[in-house]
Amino acid sequence: MIEQGEMVRSAKDTTDGLAAIAEWRRAPMLPFAGLIGHATAVFHINGFSPFIVPVSLDFGWSRTLTTIGLTVILLMQAASSIPIGFLVDRLGSRKIALVGLISAPLGFALLGTATGTQSNWIILWLILGLMAMPVQSTIWTAAISSRFRASRGLALGVSMCGTSLAAALFPWLGAVLIQHFGWQKAMQYEALIWIALTYPFMFLFFRGAHDKQHDGQPARQLAPETGMTLKQGLRSSVFWRMLLVGGLYTFIIPTMIINFIPIQTDGGIDMVRAAQIAGAIGLASFVGRLASGFLVDRISATRVGAVAFLTPAVGCAILLCYGINPASAIAAGILLGLAQGAELDVFGYLTSRYFGMRNFGSLFGCILLSLTLGSGLGHIGASMIFDATGSYSSFMWLTIVVTVLCSMCFLTMPEPGLLKEALGAG
Repeated sequence: MIEQGEMVRSAKDTTDGLAAIAEWRRAPMLPFAGLIGHATAVFHINGFSPFIVPVSLDFGWSRTLTTIGLTVILLMQAASSIPIGFLVDRLGSRKIALVGLISAPLGFALLGTATGTQSNWIILWLILGLMAMPVQSTIWTAAISSRFRASRGLALGVSMCGTSLAAALFPWLGAVLIQHFGWQKAMQYEALIWIALTYPFMFLFFRGAHDKQHDGQPARQLAPETGMTLKQGLRSSVFWRMLLVGGLYTFIIPTMIINFIPIQTDGGIDMVRAAQIAGAIGLASFVGRLASGFLVDRISATRVGAVAFLTPAVGCAILLCYGINPASAIAAGILLGLAQGAELDVFGYLTSRYFGMRNFGSLFGCILLSLTLGSGLGHIGASMIFDATGSYSSFMWLTIVVTVLCSMCFLTMPEPGLLKEALGAG
């Protein structure tokens, strides 16, 4: 019996391996197109990091006022995440994406026209919020999940390396452009460079299962999958636990990452050097993305998430215990990057595994709402703490507490697999 069971498992592993190879042969460039899409989705977030201090000094603003636009735009994206998910379910990802790949960077470029008045600054962020709606993570995740099943974790991991690329590239590129051209022109040049480098590739290779090929025929789909409706998802305790953990976790981690350069410069590190150190977040995030993508296809995604979500607590403890210096900042950056690498990958994977692909866009749109809402409130919370105390130390202590709680909550989640309601909803 034992030998027979081992033979069955071996046969299943072989079948899954062949299926995974076939998926990559059918759509080899799609995960890399998703990578560019995910980088564009956070262009205005990671890209703004080196601009916080120059804008604040130039206009004489508090950190809260300088970064309030991040909260505005993230709240707008949270409000639009479910409607965007419905659009993806009905129109496919490609049409929406090809608009957003141009509009989102151009919206960021508009920030460079700021006049120094508070009303003008907020209006520019409101415009950016509208222009960045068509680049949300649901668009890229839905397209890839529709073409990959056996290798879905790895494909999503590659795709979500885009946020790792953004964390490594955009702060450094922005800091270099600021040094040469000033912060206002730097915003415009950075946006134009990104569009010119990425749009042709995306136009050629970004197609989900619902999108049309050049010859007008539908792209090859996987076999139809079962899955929950949005109403069924909202009745699931697992779904609500994912919403809770997502909101709490993104209140902390994206906020730490976007403020990582100011944390360093406030500690006496030069801005360009701080941007280079912040690149460690992106590089570590690459490792975290690929490692988590590889692991969730093989072991429990909830355990992968629970372990990865603890790394920011260690990073903040290093900064609090040893102070702000290049060595402690590099160590903390690596640990933050590993956590960022696992975040979207694990949530996207678990959404498809627990609730199925039938209404993935709207269900993951709800998850994205929670993630975005937490991130938007986190930015304003950290800035208010800084303005009140003169440092980010209190926020780092909060990070330690919240990440430990999130990790413990993830350990209570069931093993990944279609829930009973999803199995019966085909």
